[in-house]
Amino acid sequence: MPQALQLLAAGTAGAVLLHWLGVPAGLYIGAMLSVAALKLLRPRIGNPPSAFKYIGGALLGTAVGSTFNRPLLARMGSLLLPTIGATLAIILIGMVLGRVLSRLTGLDLATALFSLTPGGVAEMVATAQDTAADITAVATLQLLRLASVLLLAPPIIDRLFGGG
Repeated sequence: MPQALQLLAAGTAGAVLLHWLGVPAGLYIGAMLSVAALKLLRPRIGNPPSAFKYIGGALLGTAVGSTFNRPLLARMGSLLLPTIGATLAIILIGMVLGRVLSRLTGLDLATALFSLTPGGVAEMVATAQDTAADITAVATLQLLRLASVLLLAPPIIDRLFGGG
């Protein structure tokens, strides 16, 4: 089987499995983990064709874009300014923490910043691909960040706000 098909089969199997198990972001996490496992088990498998990046980006953009509609946008109007303010604050905090991470670990600044910036794992890795960032490090640290949030946020929110 050609290497590109092996990577695609592994990614699809992992995505379907974790989605079926109900893991949050299972499609993305499953694909990444299963392909990473395949590459660790079979180091001679190369990287996918560059067309995968473009097709994947187009599919992801199409999926996200298709969620927009007029009622959604009407509801979002009142949230625009608070969302922009919160986003700017998160970016500023991420920039400060990214500099700290870079200094403490020796990671280049772009990798450290993309690794700590909140967002979807797939989206942050895709964005980091267009820079000099180490996408393997970004993906790994983003997965760690996401797993931490998924494990820690529910009990903390439940404890602070009484579960509902």
